Amino acid sequence: MLRFLYAVRHVERRPATDTRRGRPSRWRRDDLLRAAGELRAVLERATSGRVSLSSFIGQYLPLLNFPADVVEALSSERINLQEAAQLARLTPERLDTTPHGARKLRREIVHSHFAMKGSQNALRARVSELLGESISVSSTEMTAVVQKMDKLLEIDPADKHHFFYEEMKRLFYAMRQIEPEDVDDAGLEAFMRASDELSNVLYGFELKRRQRTKVPHKLSF
Repeated sequence: MLRFLYAVRHVERRPATDTRRGRPSRWRRDDLLRAAGELRAVLERATSGRVSLSSFIGQYLPLLNFPADVVEALSSERINLQEAAQLARLTPERLDTTPHGARKLRREIVHSHFAMKGSQNALRARVSELLGESISVSSTEMTAVVQKMDKLLEIDPADKHHFFYEEMKRLFYAMRQIEPEDVDDAGLEAFMRASDELSNVLYGFELKRRQRTKVPHKLSF
């Protein structure tokens, strides 16, 4: 069901003519669009239009997978929805700790954040720091990315992997060109919502890399 709803959100973002990029959907486009219309009608009645289809699927649906302590902090209004999404990223796997250790850390962050009336950006920065995401990219490193992208195109022009490096390159140049005054509140909020989803995808790539490069332990006799 969750995959179906994510497909519903995805199908509305792509025009009918854009069907050759990426993996084909498990469901017919007409069925997905019909489900989108019915879900939109339900949300209109239930929330008087306050929650859109995209927001429901992208922001509220993930609550089903949030840790219980994060949901409790959200229900008690000590954190908001965006802050809850950030805290939910502090899993035992990402922190390389036990479930108890991850839960204790999340509760400490919530307590400190609520007591100090911290900002959403401050909490986001704290989570990124704990996950080791505060990194910088040099021009030399970006040149290596461009070379990797060009090599992929030379080997097989039909290989879609180069799309990943093209988008990463575009983000890098955007960081260099966009000034603080260009970013308004609405744009920043939209970017943060998208970056949360992007972070989860990048973490999936990183997890695959770790599993691929993991050295098996030698058996001792």
